[in-house]
Amino acid sequence: MKMIKSSKFWFWSILILMHLAFFGVALQQKNFTTKDSAEYIWQAQNLSTNGSWYCGDLSQEINPALYNQRPPVYGAFLSLLHLNASLGNVWLLLLFQMGISLLTTYIAVHFVKLFLGEEWNRLWLIVPLLFFPSQFVYCNMVMSEMLLQLFVVLAVYFIARLIKYSQMKDLWWSQWCIAIAMAIKPVMWLFPMVAVVSFLIHFFNKKVKLIALITFVIPFSTIAFFFNYSHAHTGIWEFSSIQRKLMINYNSFAILKDAFNEEEATKTISEFQSTVANLPYPEKCKQIDEFNREVLLNHPKSAIKMELAGIFNFFAGHPRWDIEKFYFGEVNMGKPYQSESRLAMFSYYSYLVACCIMGLIVLIAFVKFIFSRHISYSLRGCVASIIIYFAIVTGPSASTRFRLPIFPVLMATFCVVANEYVIRRKSAATYSE
Repeated sequence: MKMIKSSKFWFWSILILMHLAFFGVALQQKNFTTKDSAEYIWQAQNLSTNGSWYCGDLSQEINPALYNQRPPVYGAFLSLLHLNASLGNVWLLLLFQMGISLLTTYIAVHFVKLFLGEEWNRLWLIVPLLFFPSQFVYCNMVMSEMLLQLFVVLAVYFIARLIKYSQMKDLWWSQWCIAIAMAIKPVMWLFPMVAVVSFLIHFFNKKVKLIALITFVIPFSTIAFFFNYSHAHTGIWEFSSIQRKLMINYNSFAILKDAFNEEEATKTISEFQSTVANLPYPEKCKQIDEFNREVLLNHPKSAIKMELAGIFNFFAGHPRWDIEKFYFGEVNMGKPYQSESRLAMFSYYSYLVACCIMGLIVLIAFVKFIFSRHISYSLRGCVASIIIYFAIVTGPSASTRFRLPIFPVLMATFCVVANEYVIRRKSAATYSE
């Protein structure tokens, strides 16, 4: 018991110090924004001035895609903090996001308790975090990742509580969290389909109360609302325009690059975008969707290959882009980081390799968790569904950043597996004596 109390102290001490260290570096380097940040800031300003979700400059030529490209919750969050283009009080946002990160970790601790109770070493949760700097980097950027992470982890936690304790209030809370997560980032909008299928499978041999099914009205109503909003402002029935943008600029590009070469992929996409540039927005979207569909159908081997590569990068990709953007303010995609100090370069690249190795170890622990027979299949299915969902939908463009929303859940599975491994080793050692 004394060791458990000690691990709690060191766990929270290390975690808070790491957050504060990154916060200090962020204030010194002042690299608070990415390309996406400008759209969130414009949206915050537009929400404050005229209640519009538009994430661009309304005084310039209107781009219909910007009406629904970013859901409004993070923009509203920035608006409440009075954050504008000058970033004058950005420190307040960083402190809030630091608090959100600590709260999410606190929820992860309680998630582990569902499996292990009180008697486990909290320091196991620190191990993956030491090799996942993205958790601390995005606390200190004008990006919606930390807010999304909070509600994704809350949703999974409440679903796990529902399965373990069968309390309807947990199902209600999980549905609200899923709905809010969808209103933060569009990547979540298909997850209610996965959730309802998982729910029906779990309760297939049980009496499903009507009230339980009614709770799914919450996320599905959210989807319907966003589709109607998009159609009213753009003429297109969709959740967000960001998916189309990602498909052509990243997914289709990656597939064509693999099927031919980078030069041919760039030329093909550039020429196509030029031909549709002046079309009415609905027709432009239709043409882009058809182009993306044709790329998938004409190059299925490359599409599968790039999807598998994306899944691998999702779990074990290096955090180089995140670190360099945070520290240097820019990322040289082609040229590796250079320094006059060989020791600095060796340390930096050794750390990146260590991050990839830890990513693989966490992945192995996740797979081990899925096949742990002593854990109920429903709890395993709950965890597996959300993690696999994110790994698949992020596609060929996946990187370390896309792992961020579900990383606390991966931390929890690692902790459960590591704790059980230590117990087995101790038991084996005791038996051999």
